[in-house]
Amino acid sequence: MTLAVALDRGRGAFEAHAWGDAFAQLTVADRDSPLVPADLELAATAAYLTGHDLESDGFWTRAHRGWLGAGEAARAAGCGFWLSFLALLRGDVAHSTGWLARTQRLLDERQVACVEQGYLLIVVGLSEMWQEHDAQAAYETFSKAAAIAERFGDPDLTTFARLSMGEALVETGRTSEGVRLLDEVMVAVTAGEVSVIPAGIAYCAVILDCQKIMDLQRATEWTTALGDWCDTQQGLVPFQGQCLVHRSEILQLHGSWSDAASEVQRACDGYSRPGLLGMAFYQRGELHRLRGELEQAEEAYRQAAARGHEPQPGLSLLRLAQGQVD
Repeated sequence: MTLAVALDRGRGAFEAHAWGDAFAQLTVADRDSPLVPADLELAATAAYLTGHDLESDGFWTRAHRGWLGAGEAARAAGCGFWLSFLALLRGDVAHSTGWLARTQRLLDERQVACVEQGYLLIVVGLSEMWQEHDAQAAYETFSKAAAIAERFGDPDLTTFARLSMGEALVETGRTSEGVRLLDEVMVAVTAGEVSVIPAGIAYCAVILDCQKIMDLQRATEWTTALGDWCDTQQGLVPFQGQCLVHRSEILQLHGSWSDAASEVQRACDGYSRPGLLGMAFYQRGELHRLRGELEQAEEAYRQAAARGHEPQPGLSLLRLAQGQVD
């Protein structure tokens, strides 16, 4: 297969949302002759969506360097954002902070006014909300990102900013305002106005927020929509597996425990990403605990913790069930 054929097939598969084929073909093309930065970005996205996180980081890093070499500081900063943002989602805080600082310095030194400045504010705000537990400061940071998104007319940044603003409002107790923003975000997502990674993140984040505030109707509606969306994405890993866990959680809330167990088993069997498996094992532990299968529940919580997922409050509830009140 010639380079041109593999590259054309990879680009075509990317446009068709056939992520497995896109990753395979772009990887073949890159082995024959190093991809240009724009195609490296496609390869990085396809790698992430098919669960190849290390390869994705490698492609994003090479694209960053390539854009720097071409004098395209804003495009290089965009790659730096993804490296920082996706590392933060994985819980790799040091890696995320390093790329954030590097990318901010790049834009400061070149005095570049660009939409990527808004994307970096998303990482800053998430760190304020998750690490510093200051949702009000995070809301103000996300609002600045939203203003930049509006100035540049960028739908992906608009989605990230409004999603994050909604979550911050929920965290500060302004639930009704937050839910209205989350609903607005999902209108754009379901209308196909947002690219694939922001769309998947929005689906999963909104479902978690609905569960947090015990809005079962919205959680059920968006979980169904997420499943339908995942079915249109060939080879999808990160959001497909999370959808199975969410389906299990919704079935559990409806009292369909056996069906819930089947869905979370599919997630445990079919996916290897540690963060996703941590969620899946925690949900398995919840179902075992509710059914009185206490030894199996403890093992599932242990497996969840080993993969970086907080095993609370399930583990504490298990201890109560075991009579270990202290």
